Amino acid sequence: MIDINISLLYQLVNFIVLLIALNVILFKPIRRIMQERAQGVSAAFNDAKTAQERVQSLLEQYNASLAEAKQKATATYTTSYQQGLDAQRDMIAAERTRGSELLDKARAEITAASGSTRAELRKEAERLSREITLKLLGRAV
Repeated sequence: MIDINISLLYQLVNFIVLLIALNVILFKPIRRIMQERAQGVSAAFNDAKTAQERVQSLLEQYNASLAEAKQKATATYTTSYQQGLDAQRDMIAAERTRGSELLDKARAEITAASGSTRAELRKEAERLSREITLKLLGRAV
C-alpha cells in the first residue's frame, strides 16, 4: 500500500524539479529546433513555389517568343516564296515576249527570203526555159 509521508513529498518535489530541469534542458530546445525546422521548411516551400512560378513565367515567355518567331518565319517564307513566284512569272513572260519577237523576226526573214528566192527562181526558170527552147528549136524565141 501507499503510505502518505514525507518521502511522497520528496518524490513529488523531486518530480517537479525533474520536470522543470527537463523543460529547460530538453523540451524548450527541442520545441525551438522543431519551430526553426518548420520555419525552414515553410521558407523552402515558399522559395520553391516562387521558383516554380518564375519558371512557369519564363516558360510562357519562351513559348510566346517561339510562337512569334514561328509567325515571323512563316511570314518571311511566304513573302520570299511569293517574290520567287513573281520573279519566275516575270522571267517566263519576258522569255515568252523574247521568243515571240524572235519568232516574228524569223518569220519576217523567212518571208523576205522566200520572196527573194521566188524571184530568183522565176528568173532562173525563165533563163532555163530560154536555154531549153534555144537547144530544142535552135533559135531564140
